[in-house]
Amino acid sequence: MLTLEERVTHLEEGFMELSSRCARRAADRAAEAVGPAYEKIGEIHDRLVRVEETVLDIKIDIGALKAQMAAFGGRMDQMDTRMDQMDTRMDQMNTRMDQMDTRMDQMNTRMDQMNTRMDRMDTRMGRMESQIDGLSGRVDALAKSNAAMFQAILERLPEKTPAP
Repeated sequence: MLTLEERVTHLEEGFMELSSRCARRAADRAAEAVGPAYEKIGEIHDRLVRVEETVLDIKIDIGALKAQMAAFGGRMDQMDTRMDQMDTRMDQMNTRMDQMDTRMDQMNTRMDQMNTRMDRMDTRMGRMESQIDGLSGRVDALAKSNAAMFQAILERLPEKTPAP
């Protein structure tokens, strides 16, 4: 049978293990929740870099077209078409950015909910700690009472005399 100190030590170790598991779970959930958003942001960054490179290429093309405008009138019409496509792509990109903003807002809401849950968990843990403290006090009082009873019983017993 375990002693009181061993039981208290066992309870403390269990509590520490539970606390670390809860913290690890919360961190894992947060990483899982935020990971897709970071991936989307990376994709958007790559797309923006490609768009900037395309825009730079188009600017160079526009400069050459201005110098030879009379000879390349047909190509200017093509560039207008390309610019319209770029505008369409930029509109699509704006739509995607709005969707990303919405998703980020949803993620923030979820994070707020997780924080609320963690606060509730902290409150529960505080109650558990106070209950464990109360239980420890009761066990200590019981041990003290038992010790006093055993001492009283021992004091009432007659002393044994050695047998001749």
